Amino acid sequence: MRVLFVTWAWPSHFLPLVQLAWACRAAGHEVLVASQPSLEGEAVGAGLPFAAVGRDLDIRPLVRPFFSRLVDENRTVEWAEMRRWGTANVHTYVLLAEAMAEDTTALARHWRPDLVVCEPTTYAGPLAAAAVGVPAVRQLWGADYTYRTREFEPDALRELAARLGLTEDVETLGVASVDPCPPSLQTDAPVRRIPLRYAPFHGTGSLPGPPAGSGRPRILVTGSSAVAELSGRDVPDLPVLLRALGTLDADVVAVVPERERARLRTLPGGLPDTVRLVGRTPLHLLLHGSDLLVHQGGGGSVLAGSAAGVPQLVAPRFPDHLFNARQLAATGAGLLLAPGALRPDAVREAAAALLSGPDHRAAAQGLRHEIEAMPPAAAAVAGLERVAHDPGRGPSMTSTTGELP
Repeated sequence: MRVLFVTWAWPSHFLPLVQLAWACRAAGHEVLVASQPSLEGEAVGAGLPFAAVGRDLDIRPLVRPFFSRLVDENRTVEWAEMRRWGTANVHTYVLLAEAMAEDTTALARHWRPDLVVCEPTTYAGPLAAAAVGVPAVRQLWGADYTYRTREFEPDALRELAARLGLTEDVETLGVASVDPCPPSLQTDAPVRRIPLRYAPFHGTGSLPGPPAGSGRPRILVTGSSAVAELSGRDVPDLPVLLRALGTLDADVVAVVPERERARLRTLPGGLPDTVRLVGRTPLHLLLHGSDLLVHQGGGGSVLAGSAAGVPQLVAPRFPDHLFNARQLAATGAGLLLAPGALRPDAVREAAAALLSGPDHRAAAQGLRHEIEAMPPAAAAVAGLERVAHDPGRGPSMTSTTGELP
């Protein structure tokens, strides 16, 4: 079987595909990653063959008006408000598809995959699959946030689909969704799922030396660069978090991009001595031995913390962050602090509750056990094989949530 993995060139959208791509190769299948040229280093570094398609597109100026407004207004945005925007919700992803779809389709005609696997916002994947007549499968990052926008996608993609010679609307959900999310954390969207036991992979890197054995709890903080990059703002969240957490009887390890580290070093009064800053390090290398994970709510961070059985404190800024944080909080394994509530006293109170509360720890361990009970990657590959050989066994939009039979 030949499997074409398609993603646009943002590493956090590519990395969730790596586990399944490796599993396909381990099962003896041919694999090829197709993305915009700037992802080549990341894909090859992950040990996967790569084909450049289309052109790179800098999304930052496209999304900056929206994200900078969220930061300036110190708020998140609810889906009820966003839904009124209609196809504008997927405008950036449609532009990415326009930059990739023709070349991806040409590659598919040349390479002749049996199956196309794509991350949920890379519409070039299902478009190319439809154009060459093979099934498409979504690979989810975690809780299915992007299912919300499906109602707008046919209208938004109709013109591009016509340029590819497609006369009918393309089903962007594909025929099935590979799902690494534990059931109690997932939404109840009506899609057919191929469950996958999640194995964290956040890129290659080295462990920056073992932490000092102080005997105190260890708090791991991730300082994502995405909010600063996409909003174009110096976001105040990380200094507030680190200063507040540094007053607890705990060791704080913060994974912070170089640009943010330089800013933190110049803060008046500096940071508490209990706070240790490390450079870019894959999250999965640092979670072992941590007692609390603090982050902004990305799907990869939520799943990594869940797989490690670690309680999580989430400070969301973007709509998907808020969605993920609420899904996590509903399980009892985490707490969320919205931008307006991100004050030092609130941070200390929430962190202390997560560190000392047996219910939160039990819920976090429950998520870990759910993930461990999910089918291994080899079983997910078998599910892909069944889809490739019999696409008609994929779901209709009235199908119930459940494993692909």
